[in-house]
Amino acid sequence: MRLFAVLVALAVFSCTPMQPAFTAGSSMTESHPVKGRMGLLINQKLSFGEYQTSRVQRSWTRTDRSSMPLRTNVLFWLLYDKTLSLESTGKLQNLHFTMRSPQGQAADVYATSVFSSEEILASGNPNSGINVLNRVFGAGDSQNVYYLQVYLDNQEKPWHLMLDNQASQMQAKSYRGVFAFDDNQYYTLVPLTKVASKSGPKSILMGSVGFEIKDPQGKTVAGVSLIDQGQVYFNTADPGEKFLLANLAAALLLQENLEAQS
Repeated sequence: MRLFAVLVALAVFSCTPMQPAFTAGSSMTESHPVKGRMGLLINQKLSFGEYQTSRVQRSWTRTDRSSMPLRTNVLFWLLYDKTLSLESTGKLQNLHFTMRSPQGQAADVYATSVFSSEEILASGNPNSGINVLNRVFGAGDSQNVYYLQVYLDNQEKPWHLMLDNQASQMQAKSYRGVFAFDDNQYYTLVPLTKVASKSGPKSILMGSVGFEIKDPQGKTVAGVSLIDQGQVYFNTADPGEKFLLANLAAALLLQENLEAQS
């Protein structure tokens, strides 16, 4: 993701490390620096707090699903609910990783980037997860989309993220992304457009520096700073929720490297 505001903010706040400013009244109970985001991408593993990804696979064609007992072709799972076209999944800008929680949960994460929202919504099944998300929340029309599927444990239906990169930067103050399982279980991604300063939150001139993640009740439960190495924040005591959001955070942090492959 191209963080337009970072260069501007670096000039203004070059004397102190930048920290995002969250919604007024929202406080994070945990903050974790990210390791493994920068540098060589060979055998890359991302870690923060108690979470670590497996080796990040790019341009994959086969993988072992940690949450399923069989070895299978990734394409099958991406097309499980007829979400993506063969043309889309054949593009090179892909990544896959697995993650396990201290409590023993497993997750498989698949992401792809740089194709249009129309390609993702080509499913013939109106009840597929991504089309439910689009029907309820609206996906819009974008040619710069980051699409994500997260499979938890033995669930055959994934959580979906379809993030409009253009809108999250150009319309950062109004754009909202959605990470959803269905129309009742979802999280909203709010672009972070302010950074902390001694005199209080200060707006950056344009773009965003990460995302604040809110539950359906509007409570801030997590955050991701995409500045430099990155930082992950949590504000939930639920281990299952933290693990799900840890997978989302890792995928958001890896997207900049994903785009660099083009």
